[in-house]
Amino acid sequence: MNSRLVGAVLQLALLVVGIPVVYLVAFPFGLTAKSLLPPLGLLAGLVVAGVMVKKTDQPVSGPLTGWVVFGACVALSAVL
Repeated sequence: MNSRLVGAVLQLALLVVGIPVVYLVAFPFGLTAKSLLPPLGLLAGLVVAGVMVKKTDQPVSGPLTGWVVFGACVALSAVL
């Protein structure tokens, strides 16, 4: 399978999975520091993924890094 296609699917999956997770985790708590982490994590993950795709020759590494950033923010909000 083409690595660019895999990278695009991973980045699309970050949006498809990330948006419902943001709603489920963030919004029931109201506007707090804890509730702001998942949306900011999703935004940061998408930005990091886009930057990494342009900077490297491996298109899959960008979306994977975006997933790590998003996952870390969701985990941090769960810990807090």
